[in-house]
Amino acid sequence: MLRGIQTLVLPIFVLGLFILVSAALRPVLPPDETRYLTVAWEMMVNRDFIVPTFNFAAYHHKPPLLFWLIDLSWAVFGVSRVAALAMIFTVSAAVMVLTRRLAAELFPSDDVLVARVGWLTLGNVVFVIYAGLILFDLLLTACILGALIALLIHARSPSWRWIAIAGFAIGLGVLAKGPVVYLHLFWPIAAYPLWRTERQALAPRAFWQSAGLAVLVSLLPIAAWVVPALVETNGEFARSLIWDQTAGRISGSLSSSHARPFWFYLPLPPIFAMPWIFSPYVWAGHKGAMKRPMAALLGAWKFTPALRFVTLWFVPVVASFSLIAGKQPHYLVPLLPAAALVSAYVMRGISVKLIGIGAGIVLGLTILGQAGAALSVFPNYDLAPLARLVAARAGPVAFVGDYQGEFGFLGRLRRPIDVIDSAQAERWLGDHPDGMVVAIGLRQDEGLPGRQLLDAPFALDRHMVASESGLPPAALNTGPAADRAR
Repeated sequence: MLRGIQTLVLPIFVLGLFILVSAALRPVLPPDETRYLTVAWEMMVNRDFIVPTFNFAAYHHKPPLLFWLIDLSWAVFGVSRVAALAMIFTVSAAVMVLTRRLAAELFPSDDVLVARVGWLTLGNVVFVIYAGLILFDLLLTACILGALIALLIHARSPSWRWIAIAGFAIGLGVLAKGPVVYLHLFWPIAAYPLWRTERQALAPRAFWQSAGLAVLVSLLPIAAWVVPALVETNGEFARSLIWDQTAGRISGSLSSSHARPFWFYLPLPPIFAMPWIFSPYVWAGHKGAMKRPMAALLGAWKFTPALRFVTLWFVPVVASFSLIAGKQPHYLVPLLPAAALVSAYVMRGISVKLIGIGAGIVLGLTILGQAGAALSVFPNYDLAPLARLVAARAGPVAFVGDYQGEFGFLGRLRRPIDVIDSAQAERWLGDHPDGMVVAIGLRQDEGLPGRQLLDAPFALDRHMVASESGLPPAALNTGPAADRAR
């Protein structure tokens, strides 16, 4: 009992403190956090939990599970950033718990290894970066872990219950971030004969059939959302989400697909071993293996099926994502548990206390870095003052540029704002004499027409601006209505 508190409960408690302190030091960050909080906010305002909206128009880019969870937290605790982060903390803690559970399933007789997983996950640089951000990737990770654990338990103790649980977890993965969950699960399932031991009672064919049934079960939670979304949007939502988004990211044809060269992910896997890869204690415990690395790797492959499982999960998924045109570093976040398990295997000879100290150092350095940024960089990303100005405006508001929800949640907006380009700003002010034009990310030599209401730094060398017409309404009757009057 005491050991469980020290190796799991305590890391989760430290995680909660880290997320709270981190949130206190930094603003809601554009564009991702502002966008997703705004979508969740509009879902609550609209009382429509089927079709997400962004700037009060259908939002086809992401499925709704993260937004549902944030809205659930808001329904309990009230609408706030802290309440949204409470759900993010819950998801991050679930990843820690499930990674430990996966370790117990793969290394059933190695309590020493399992006891290290919690602190190793908490101290992992990738986990530290994403644990407190309002993004989809750790939610997807939790769903993948749930499916893998259920299938592993089913393989050694077959039961329809585990097929149903695996299918439900897969379906939630689709609702978290789309069909990409199937790619993450395909390779460890397909490689079953290569990592199977006598512990797994199911023959390969029976295991694959069970996995296929789980995929069929996964369609039920998906259909529970997709069918009402199809009815509400006359099929348009599914076409945009499934074809434009998923296929567009694979091919790179989507404007926001982040198309990158095939080798983009190659430098990233070593980051999953940070900071432990820099520890002299780790290298000191493997001097013999370092002298004959290939023999050590082959021996681990041959005699440790769990490492074969992890390798056949990590490497093929990275290779598959490398073949997909659209690439972002956080697409690999669901592989974090695999890296944590390898770290636990390599570091099983290092005391839990020492690993906990290492995790504490990583978290402490991160907090110190954020504290420094809070005194220098972060204030330039704080959109709250401009959001308050937008929220207080009785007349219409137009955003110049690519709107990413900067004001929806922060300003608690209940109406859309116009999105225009810089060439339209002066005309728009003429058509809306009681309106306000705002922009962020303008170069220092750029501005907005009209009377300036706010001009503040943004990012490193940009600024954000708000302006109004500054002239009596009669002097601004130069728009279409005035033309028609003449």
